[in-house]
Amino acid sequence: MKQFIRNSWLTNDARRPDLFTSENPAISVEELKGFETATGLVLPEDYKAHMLTYNGGAVVSIYLFFGLPDDGINLLGFYPIKHGDTLLVERRDYLPEKHLAIGRTGTGYLAMSLDENSYGNIYVHYSEVELEFLAASFTDFINGLIDYTAVFEG
Repeated sequence: MKQFIRNSWLTNDARRPDLFTSENPAISVEELKGFETATGLVLPEDYKAHMLTYNGGAVVSIYLFFGLPDDGINLLGFYPIKHGDTLLVERRDYLPEKHLAIGRTGTGYLAMSLDENSYGNIYVHYSEVELEFLAASFTDFINGLIDYTAVFEG
C-alpha cells in the first residue's frame, strides 16, 4: 500500500494534494461567505480550507477508500460550492435539517452535519436511508482515507 506523509499546514485543514485535484474553477472567500449567508449555515474551518483549495475535489485514484475496500467507503469526489459540472453542495430534502450533501461515494453520498450537537460529523447515506456515521470531522475523514492503487493494480 502507498504510504502518505501527512502535510503540515498552519491549520488542521485537511488539504491533501496527494489525494485530490481541482476540477472546478476556484472560489473566493467572498463566494464561500456568500454560500454560508445564503444557507444560514457556518461551515467548519477544515472544510472551508479544503473548498478554497479545491472547490469540491476530484480524487486522484479510483481506489481511494475510507476503511477497507471490501466494506469501506469508496470516495469518488466532493461537490463544489459553485461552478463546475457536478452537483453543488446543497441541502437535500431527505437529509436531516442542518445537514449538507458534500460528496459522492461508489454506492451513496456523503453528508456533513452542521447541527450544534453533531457539528462537523461526516456521514454516508444511501438514497433516503438513515445516515451512517463515518468521522467526527472533515479532517478525520480525510485522514482516514487510504489509496489502494498499489493493491488493485499491483
